[in-house]
Amino acid sequence: MHRVLGLAIFAAVMAGVFATVFWVATPLNGWAEAAVAWLGNLATGGMAEGPLKALLADGVFAGVGAVVVFVPQIALLFLLLAVLEDSGYLARAAFLMDRVLGKVGLHGKSFIPLLSSFACAIPGVMATRTIDSPRERLATILVAPFMSCSARLPVYALLIGAFFSGVGAFAQGMIMLGCYALGVIVAAAVAWTLKLASRREKPPAFILELPVYKLPQPSLIGRQAWTNTATFLTKAGTTIFCLSILLWALAYYPRAPEAVLDQAAAHAEARVRAEPGGETLDARIAAARERAAGQAGLEYSAAGRLGHAIEPAIAPLGFDWKIGVGLVGAFAAREVFNSTLSIIYSLGAREADDIDDLSGAIRADTRPDGTLVWRPLTAVSLLVWFVLAMQCISTTAVVRRETGGWRWPLIQLGFMNALAYVLCFAVYQLGTMLGY
Repeated sequence: MHRVLGLAIFAAVMAGVFATVFWVATPLNGWAEAAVAWLGNLATGGMAEGPLKALLADGVFAGVGAVVVFVPQIALLFLLLAVLEDSGYLARAAFLMDRVLGKVGLHGKSFIPLLSSFACAIPGVMATRTIDSPRERLATILVAPFMSCSARLPVYALLIGAFFSGVGAFAQGMIMLGCYALGVIVAAAVAWTLKLASRREKPPAFILELPVYKLPQPSLIGRQAWTNTATFLTKAGTTIFCLSILLWALAYYPRAPEAVLDQAAAHAEARVRAEPGGETLDARIAAARERAAGQAGLEYSAAGRLGHAIEPAIAPLGFDWKIGVGLVGAFAAREVFNSTLSIIYSLGAREADDIDDLSGAIRADTRPDGTLVWRPLTAVSLLVWFVLAMQCISTTAVVRRETGGWRWPLIQLGFMNALAYVLCFAVYQLGTMLGY
């Protein structure tokens, strides 16, 4: 609880938590991914080609599986946080953060709602009922969604694992810690701005009884980690399952006419023939035709048309129409972004390039001119978006209930997404100018 060393220790503890999440859970994710792929092949291997097989393979197993494979990381994070809480350390962290929160106009009681928001913003917003001052409570509600909830973790893990896997587990953990820190810093800046705008009085003293340090009870932390992970899995088994089927239907229908598919395949074949040939020319032509036909069918679908409609608005952020479809799906639940991309890439490039996972698919995706759609800079811009943007309908509904109207949730939705857009624009355009 030292004024200076305490904060340094707190930062080191959290850095260790996130580094451990990547170091321990990465091989577990690989096993989970292999298990999902095995189940998908077992369920669809003997089925004839058609909509039903596509629904199971590309909608259910690709959609839900893209989120389930990150359960080991989520479970490990919940387990480590439960250890810190049961040991008595998080109460000390609340004491340390009271001084920091007070400087930006929040009360020490805001720490628990903000900490809860790292699991899910909904209970975090509801926990603000313990704050006596209406102004302090409103400020905490407005900044709580900046805390990176567990729904963001699959997106962080996908992007960091796909584009920064070569830097090592510790560096990957630091990147993830940076995402969490960015949310905290922006939340503090917004709270400080609200303090200046409303000229609020100094928050009252924060009184907290510190529990004694003790060894965590394995049964207690195991039960807490299991409860939080089971809640996430239940969400994946219900909400994400239903949304994955809906997104699959939007990406599958309406079906493109054969003439459209044939034209796209012919153009792809002409491009391949114009390149230097070799013994694999026929194989490359077949793969290019299949990939082009799948891409044309996807672009003809309802999801493809929606993505192309919003692409001009998100292109300055480094996002293409496929990412745009993923962002639209993420408004229902952030982790649905992974499901949406998995469905899109399964429909657009299935069995064309021997791409076995979503990370490989997005790294290999190219535009018609041959340039890569995804770059590390694209991933950084997208990480900033998911840290800052308000993309959770459920949280918006809870904020409306807690504030008694639509005024504040709409303001929150507007300023969070506008802030995310401006910062993503700055990151991508500056990075492009510097040659990244």
